Parts: sequence; structure tokens; C-alpha cells
Amino acid sequence: MIGTVEKTLELAAAPERVWRSITEASELSRWFPDRVDGGDLVAGGDGGWVWEEHGHYAFRVEVMEPPIRLVWRWAREPNTALEEAATTTVEWVLEPGSDGGTTLRLRESGFTRVEDRSENDAGWDAELGELVALLAD
Repeated sequence: MIGTVEKTLELAAAPERVWRSITEASELSRWFPDRVDGGDLVAGGDGGWVWEEHGHYAFRVEVMEPPIRLVWRWAREPNTALEEAATTTVEWVLEPGSDGGTTLRLRESGFTRVEDRSENDAGWDAELGELVALLAD
């Protein structure tokens, strides 16, 4: 494998609020994809992240331990079934802070090309910036 993407954020929002923002379709569509096919995330659930300019990226929720840990696998290529696609795995870990906030750790692994890892590294910076803005409201 070609490395991982790892990000850590210190957020003022409580873990339960952060959890909703990474698992509820109405919240996710405010900062990550344009829309979520399949509704709210559930353990074992399949769906799709949809960006109007990029296409539909299939995903499957592998692990869901509210409000601490979420793991999903998603297709690297748009408009491709998960079983037919190269995939990466995204793990979210939320740790309550002593101040009532949350430490969010994101780790994406399974890259087979340096270009894909670099693209997602930059992509997560942009997307997580939108999450920070959402949670600041």
C-alpha cells in the first residue's frame, strides 16, 4: 500500500454533535457530498456519496460504534459498484475532550497509487474545513 491520510481536529462541539455530522445524511450533505444516497449511515449499510461534478461513489459502513468510531469503505472511481472498484477505508474516531469538545481523528488507508493518496489528502483538508465551519455555527 502507498500510505495513509491522517488528520486530527480539535473541535469545540460535543462528541454527540460531531457524530451526527458524520452519520446523518442531512448533516453530511451540508459539508461532505452534495447528497447521500441511502439515507443516514447504519452498520452494514450501503449507499453513495454524490457530488454533482464528480459522480456517485459507492460506500459501505463497516463499523459503527456511536458516538466513538465509524468505519466505511468507498470506491475510488465514480459510478462503479463497490464490489468492482478499488477501495479505500476511512476510519473516524471521536474522543471527548475535558473542555466538552471533541478530538476527531480521521484515517484513510488502502491507497494503491501515490496520486490517489495525495488527491485525497488535499480533499480531506477542504472537506474537513467545511465540517469545522458547520460545527462553528
